[in-house]
Amino acid sequence: MINSNSIALAIKFYRQRQNIPSLGWVLAVTGISGILETLPILLSLPLIRTLFLGSAHVALGSTKVDLGHYVIALMLLLLIRLLIGIYSQYVNASTRIRLLADFRANSTDSEREKMKTVFGKSVQSINFLLVGWSQLLPGILFTLAGIALFPSFGIIILSILILWLFPMRILKRQQDESHEKVSALQANLEENATATAQWRDARFKAAKLDSFNKNLREFIIVSTLIIALFVAHALGLSFEGNSLLVILMLLRGLQQLFTGYIMAQQVAALKGYLTELLH
Repeated sequence: MINSNSIALAIKFYRQRQNIPSLGWVLAVTGISGILETLPILLSLPLIRTLFLGSAHVALGSTKVDLGHYVIALMLLLLIRLLIGIYSQYVNASTRIRLLADFRANSTDSEREKMKTVFGKSVQSINFLLVGWSQLLPGILFTLAGIALFPSFGIIILSILILWLFPMRILKRQQDESHEKVSALQANLEENATATAQWRDARFKAAKLDSFNKNLREFIIVSTLIIALFVAHALGLSFEGNSLLVILMLLRGLQQLFTGYIMAQQVAALKGYLTELLH
């Protein structure tokens, strides 16, 4: 989660509210749900390999597991993933519903009219915060696991990603400036009618930058893997014993990391509303 100021504001907003689950509990549930989103996919790969080889045992490194037992365990894991996923989504949604209901019940008509947009956007930041965390945590874990399983290939991946940081930082700075301008103009719309055209143009620019950022994810991740595979091949690195599992683990880890980054940008876009509400 990149923009610490906006995220700190979202966390502060959440902790100031009452009659909602503790932030630690919600983060734990959403984090576990995010991990279980990817784990069954990764654990399906040894099963597929076993079925293609016609073996009676699933090989997990040096450990061999009976095929029937492995299938049962995998199905149980999928069931747990389903239940925790449902609960995680419900906790996220119900928390935001409670926040909005509490605002309507404990504010005057004039306060609701004045602050309904600001409060609604602040509540929206909580959704982005939780979704981002549910992707960031497993993204870090699976990326580190992939690097640990194949360190030399992981170093190549990280080296390429470091190069991507420079254009990404430039894009992030432009996004932050654009959204801050939108927030500033939003506050003056009611008092200054001539600001409407400026606000519209600022929103258009922010939307273009957001669209570019969101769609850049797959390009960066897949191109990074393709270049890393080419470099590894040129260097004569052997993929025997690692291959598909490591590549998929890194691919999924990077995807989730980037999704977490995008959600952090969404929180950053709402910084102006959070600042207005909390100060």
